[in-house]
Amino acid sequence: MKRNIYLDIDGVIRGCASPKEDIEEFLWYCLDNYPDSIYWLTTHCNHGVNRAPEAIQDEFSKELVDALSKQVKATEWEVLKTDGIDKDQDFVWFDDNLFESERQVLKAYYVDDGFFRMNPKDPEMAKKALNHLKSLEQERDA
Repeated sequence: MKRNIYLDIDGVIRGCASPKEDIEEFLWYCLDNYPDSIYWLTTHCNHGVNRAPEAIQDEFSKELVDALSKQVKATEWEVLKTDGIDKDQDFVWFDDNLFESERQVLKAYYVDDGFFRMNPKDPEMAKKALNHLKSLEQERDA
């Protein structure tokens, strides 16, 4: 069973200390390995409006932005980002901020291990996120 990948933008793939090359490697890995199960879970994509491509268009190559625009799906949520997560499916949610109310929702569904906290000040964070995904794949294949 494939897992869903949920991506925040601010503090995760832009506005963070990780080198651009590391972020791009992480994003290409997601696109290549989760082609049908990547979702935006960001304030740039909520209330039924997807502004994620515009939010990243000046950050990355046109090729990467186009690929993200085609493959990453929008989520529907209003107040809590957890409303946009399919909690019946394995997932990894990459975000730099988790509200206590969102943490409680994840705990109530016993899926709090799906949250991966990104530290925007850590220059190794994109590499850590990539390694986390690779380790999950190794566990699944073992």
